[in-house]
Amino acid sequence: MFLDNISKDTEILCSNFNSVFLKGSDIAVLIIHGFTGSPHNMQYIGKRLNKAGYTVYIPRLPGHGTNSTDFLNSTWRDWLRRVVDSYIELKTTYKKVYVLGLSMGGVLTLLLASQFSPEKIVLAAPAIEATDWRLKLTPILKFFTKKIKRKKRELYNDDCLKKLAKEYWTYNFPPKGADLYKLQKLAKKRMNKVKSDTLIIVSKKDNTVPLKVKDIIKNNINSDIVKTIILEESGHVVVDDVEKEKVADEVIKFFI
Repeated sequence: MFLDNISKDTEILCSNFNSVFLKGSDIAVLIIHGFTGSPHNMQYIGKRLNKAGYTVYIPRLPGHGTNSTDFLNSTWRDWLRRVVDSYIELKTTYKKVYVLGLSMGGVLTLLLASQFSPEKIVLAAPAIEATDWRLKLTPILKFFTKKIKRKKRELYNDDCLKKLAKEYWTYNFPPKGADLYKLQKLAKKRMNKVKSDTLIIVSKKDNTVPLKVKDIIKNNINSDIVKTIILEESGHVVVDDVEKEKVADEVIKFFI
């Protein structure tokens, strides 16, 4: 049974990996974190939007912020359904709901927009393509191994990030990479259904998502308004890096 795959010892690694809700006006912003990330990555942009008056909700996607076994037992369908349910719930209470997604969260945002057409969406380093060509091999690799140890590992001073790194960033997970690849293909197939006003944010120093994603998206969605911000110094997590203030300023300006 599905429940048997979820250990009774499963818990959120740190409190700041939990879902976040910040009450504001009758306009809400749904913020979606990325692959192996958690709401902690999105708290700066969330707080800035809330300070600007918006209600903010940052859900924790299934299998994230807990442990690698829980991650392996989650699927792309779980992640997408969480995003859809979060949007539907906000729509019942708030006059408008805008959506912002980082990385895989940007892919999920495109899929959501292709069905529900929120008025405005922000795609931050949207992982519609990946720089790492090995992602395309994961639909085959997943049948041979669940995880592959990474050669390079970053060191963290923060205890919570150390826990997250141990569970999620020490290994590559081919079955979950295949899930991300599936989402990429679905989003590309449905991009022509996207009509929301769109802000795309990319960075020249992003080693995970190539700059060309801005053109792929711009040339395939059917939005009347598409704006692009190209950052100079940020890494992949553009909403929480050296230009995070600029990112927040541009997002707030776009949502006004």
